[in-house]
Amino acid sequence: MRAKINRRTLETLPSALTESPVEPLSWLAGAHQDQLALCDSLEAIADSLPDEINRETCAYAAKMLGPTIRDLHAGEERLVFAWIEQRFPDDTSVHALLERLKYEHCEDECFAEELTEMLGRLGAADRTVNAETAGYMLRGFFTNVRRHISFEQECLRSMLVRRSGKTPC
Repeated sequence: MRAKINRRTLETLPSALTESPVEPLSWLAGAHQDQLALCDSLEAIADSLPDEINRETCAYAAKMLGPTIRDLHAGEERLVFAWIEQRFPDDTSVHALLERLKYEHCEDECFAEELTEMLGRLGAADRTVNAETAGYMLRGFFTNVRRHISFEQECLRSMLVRRSGKTPC
Protein backbone atom coordinates (compact mmCIF):
# COMPACT_ATOMS: atom_id res chain seq x y z
CA MET A 1 0.00 0.00 0.00
CA ARG A 2 1.34 3.43 -0.87
CA ALA A 3 0.49 6.77 0.66
CA LYS A 4 1.04 10.35 -0.40
CA ILE A 5 2.01 13.40 1.61
CA ASN A 6 2.50 16.63 -0.35
CA ARG A 7 2.18 14.71 -3.62
CA ARG A 8 5.06 12.38 -2.67
CA THR A 9 4.37 8.66 -2.68
CA LEU A 10 5.39 6.72 0.42
CA GLU A 11 5.23 2.98 0.88
CA THR A 12 3.38 2.21 4.11
CA LEU A 13 4.09 -1.52 4.20
CA PRO A 14 7.47 -2.72 2.95
CA SER A 15 6.93 -4.87 -0.11
CA ALA A 16 9.76 -7.14 0.98
CA LEU A 17 7.59 -8.31 3.85
CA THR A 18 4.50 -9.05 1.77
CA GLU A 19 5.74 -10.11 -1.65
CA SER A 20 8.34 -12.46 -3.07
CA PRO A 21 11.93 -12.17 -1.82
CA VAL A 22 13.76 -9.00 -2.80
CA GLU A 23 17.46 -8.28 -2.88
CA PRO A 24 18.07 -6.62 0.52
CA LEU A 25 20.16 -3.69 -0.68
CA SER A 26 17.67 -2.85 -3.42
CA TRP A 27 14.88 -2.95 -0.89
CA LEU A 28 16.89 -0.72 1.46
CA ALA A 29 17.49 1.81 -1.32
CA GLY A 30 13.72 2.01 -1.84
CA ALA A 31 13.11 2.31 1.90
CA HIS A 32 15.64 5.13 2.07
CA GLN A 33 13.88 6.90 -0.81
CA ASP A 34 10.56 6.61 1.01
CA GLN A 35 12.06 7.98 4.22
CA LEU A 36 13.70 10.87 2.37
CA ALA A 37 10.37 11.67 0.68
CA LEU A 38 8.77 11.70 4.12
CA CYS A 39 11.52 14.05 5.35
CA ASP A 40 10.87 16.37 2.38
CA SER A 41 7.16 16.42 3.24
CA LEU A 42 7.85 17.19 6.89
CA GLU A 43 10.27 19.91 5.87
CA ALA A 44 7.55 21.48 3.70
CA ILE A 45 5.24 21.49 6.73
CA ALA A 46 7.96 23.10 8.86
CA ASP A 47 8.54 25.72 6.16
CA SER A 48 4.81 26.52 6.11
CA LEU A 49 4.77 27.46 9.78
CA PRO A 50 3.25 29.58 11.21
CA ASP A 51 1.07 31.28 8.60
CA GLU A 52 0.66 28.89 5.66
CA ILE A 53 -0.20 25.63 7.39
CA ASN A 54 -2.07 23.09 5.27
CA ARG A 55 -4.28 21.46 7.92
CA GLU A 56 -5.18 18.52 5.70
CA THR A 57 -1.51 17.73 5.02
CA CYS A 58 -0.72 17.91 8.74
CA ALA A 59 -3.61 15.60 9.64
CA TYR A 60 -2.57 13.12 6.97
CA ALA A 61 1.08 13.28 8.02
CA ALA A 62 -0.01 12.58 11.60
CA LYS A 63 -1.87 9.50 10.40
CA MET A 64 0.98 8.17 8.21
CA LEU A 65 4.16 9.09 10.10
CA GLY A 66 4.23 6.44 12.83
CA PRO A 67 3.12 3.45 10.74
CA THR A 68 5.43 4.38 7.87
CA ILE A 69 8.51 4.69 10.08
CA ARG A 70 7.69 1.52 12.06
CA ASP A 71 7.04 -0.53 8.91
CA LEU A 72 10.21 0.62 7.18
CA HIS A 73 12.34 -0.02 10.26
CA ALA A 74 10.78 -3.47 10.78
CA GLY A 75 11.49 -4.37 7.16
CA GLU A 76 15.05 -3.14 7.42
CA GLU A 77 15.71 -5.11 10.58
CA ARG A 78 14.06 -8.32 9.32
CA LEU A 79 15.42 -8.25 5.79
CA VAL A 80 18.59 -6.16 5.60
CA PHE A 81 20.04 -6.65 9.09
CA ALA A 82 19.41 -10.41 8.93
CA TRP A 83 21.14 -10.49 5.53
CA ILE A 84 24.15 -8.61 6.96
CA GLU A 85 24.31 -10.89 10.00
CA GLN A 86 24.48 -13.92 7.69
CA ARG A 87 27.44 -12.45 5.84
CA PHE A 88 29.34 -11.37 8.97
CA PRO A 89 28.40 -14.03 11.53
CA ASP A 90 31.53 -13.68 13.68
CA ASP A 91 32.20 -9.94 13.37
CA THR A 92 31.41 -8.33 16.71
CA SER A 93 31.85 -4.83 15.28
CA VAL A 94 29.12 -5.52 12.70
CA HIS A 95 26.79 -6.82 15.41
CA ALA A 96 27.52 -3.73 17.55
CA LEU A 97 26.78 -1.49 14.56
CA LEU A 98 23.44 -3.22 13.93
CA GLU A 99 22.49 -2.85 17.59
CA ARG A 100 23.30 0.86 17.38
CA LEU A 101 21.12 1.22 14.27
CA LYS A 102 18.26 -0.66 15.96
CA TYR A 103 18.54 1.69 18.94
CA GLU A 104 18.39 4.69 16.59
CA HIS A 105 15.30 3.18 14.95
CA CYS A 106 13.68 3.00 18.38
CA GLU A 107 14.58 6.62 19.09
CA ASP A 108 13.17 7.75 15.74
CA GLU A 109 9.95 5.83 16.36
CA CYS A 110 9.52 7.47 19.78
CA PHE A 111 10.17 10.90 18.27
CA ALA A 112 7.66 10.10 15.51
CA GLU A 113 5.01 9.43 18.19
CA GLU A 114 5.56 12.91 19.62
CA LEU A 115 5.40 14.44 16.15
CA THR A 116 2.20 12.52 15.40
CA GLU A 117 0.49 14.14 18.36
CA MET A 118 1.72 17.61 17.40
CA LEU A 119 0.83 17.18 13.70
CA GLY A 120 -2.63 15.97 14.69
CA ARG A 121 -3.12 19.12 16.73
CA LEU A 122 -1.92 21.27 13.82
CA GLY A 123 -4.30 19.42 11.52
CA ALA A 124 -7.17 20.08 13.93
CA ALA A 125 -6.34 23.83 13.96
CA ASP A 126 -5.35 23.74 17.63
CA ARG A 127 -4.19 27.32 18.23
CA THR A 128 -2.26 26.30 21.35
CA VAL A 129 0.45 24.65 19.25
CA ASN A 130 3.57 26.80 19.36
CA ALA A 131 4.73 27.13 15.73
CA GLU A 132 8.35 27.65 16.74
CA THR A 133 8.35 24.48 18.85
CA ALA A 134 6.57 22.54 16.09
CA GLY A 135 9.13 23.67 13.52
CA TYR A 136 11.99 22.79 15.86
CA MET A 137 10.54 19.29 16.43
CA LEU A 138 9.96 18.68 12.73
CA ARG A 139 13.45 19.85 11.79
CA GLY A 140 15.03 17.78 14.55
CA PHE A 141 13.24 14.67 13.32
CA PHE A 142 13.89 14.93 9.59
CA THR A 143 17.49 16.06 10.12
CA ASN A 144 18.10 13.03 12.31
CA VAL A 145 16.46 10.62 9.83
CA ARG A 146 18.53 12.03 6.96
CA ARG A 147 21.71 11.68 9.04
CA HIS A 148 20.78 8.10 9.94
CA ILE A 149 20.24 7.21 6.28
CA SER A 150 23.57 8.74 5.28
CA PHE A 151 25.32 6.82 8.05
CA GLU A 152 23.68 3.54 7.00
CA GLN A 153 24.64 4.04 3.38
CA GLU A 154 28.26 4.80 4.22
CA CYS A 155 28.57 1.91 6.70
CA LEU A 156 27.01 -0.62 4.35
CA ARG A 157 29.21 0.52 1.50
CA SER A 158 32.31 0.16 3.70
CA MET A 159 31.24 -3.27 4.96
CA LEU A 160 30.62 -4.61 1.47
CA VAL A 161 33.91 -3.23 0.17
CA ARG A 162 35.71 -4.80 3.12
CA ARG A 163 33.93 -8.11 2.50
CA SER A 164 34.80 -8.16 -1.21
CA GLY A 165 38.42 -7.14 -0.60
CA LYS A 166 38.14 -4.28 -3.08
CA THR A 167 39.31 -0.77 -2.44
CA PRO A 168 36.61 1.89 -2.05
CA CYS A 169 35.75 4.06 -5.06
